[in-house]
Amino acid sequence: MKKVIETLRAETESTIRALHALKQFVVLRGSKQHVKKMNENVYFWLLFHSALLTKLFVGLRRLFETDRDTFNFQHALNSFKANINEFMPAALERRKMEGKTKRPVWLKKYMAEIHTPSAADFDSLARLVRPHKKRMTGLYSTAASKVFAHAVHTDKLAIDSALAGTNFEEIEDALNVLWHFYEQVWQMYENGRKPSDVVVPYPYVKEVQEFVERQIMA
Repeated sequence: MKKVIETLRAETESTIRALHALKQFVVLRGSKQHVKKMNENVYFWLLFHSALLTKLFVGLRRLFETDRDTFNFQHALNSFKANINEFMPAALERRKMEGKTKRPVWLKKYMAEIHTPSAADFDSLARLVRPHKKRMTGLYSTAASKVFAHAVHTDKLAIDSALAGTNFEEIEDALNVLWHFYEQVWQMYENGRKPSDVVVPYPYVKEVQEFVERQIMA
């Protein structure tokens, strides 16, 4: 189960970071100072931009599609619900006892305060994702399939046409909800916390923005 949670994080976070790197790159293209630096190695930055678009749209398709043969949100949700016993207090206590020969004094109080999860917890979190899932498996999945995953279009006009109607804000909302889903599941599994329906944005945006700027100005 830990591997499924870790895979969900890796797939979600790499796609979120691609989004924020792409957004920052677009912002910095409006700065004369940064454009001057990009022009020193223009083909590299064109490739950088293309790579971010590819990662973002293929990542979106991978996360939100329903193919049974690939890892995606639905696959993770099904796995969590099918193995809900691994989220139960007894399983959590066993994990807290790993590597210990004696039960720690703090563990009794800790276990008395944890949340006992149910399928309803996962369903509640999934309901936050589903409205975004419908959108991501439509326009955005089509863009990934036509332009990036299968390279049907290679010219700029065709790519721009395939991306028509897409926007960063909509993508960011969808990925923030998916990141929230991951975090709440992780907290249930690792700490026995009751999940929250309050979505908090991805917390490492500034780190990504600063990284992109450093690379441009290097």
